[in-house]
Amino acid sequence: MTLFCFDLMLAQLWSERAPRPGLVWHDSRVFDADPRQRALALELAAAESERKGFQYICALNSDTVPVDEFSKGFNVDDYVRLRLTDTNPEGSLLGFRF
Repeated sequence: MTLFCFDLMLAQLWSERAPRPGLVWHDSRVFDADPRQRALALELAAAESERKGFQYICALNSDTVPVDEFSKGFNVDDYVRLRLTDTNPEGSLLGFRF
């Protein structure tokens, strides 16, 4: 969670300067925390990215999304842009299996 906080702080500062990257990206390892903390972090990232105008991108395995821990009214599906699956080639990132 320390890395998440640091990166979110950088994104907030970058949003006030130009040129800037305009995004922060994390894989699931940064969310190695309990589900409650994960939910709060994702909600904070959503709120701050909307408020400050940057993109927050994270890759999570479906079994690590803390669906039961989100605040009432927060719908994580509103923020999902891509779902990958290993059930068929069409669900992979590039459309084929390696």
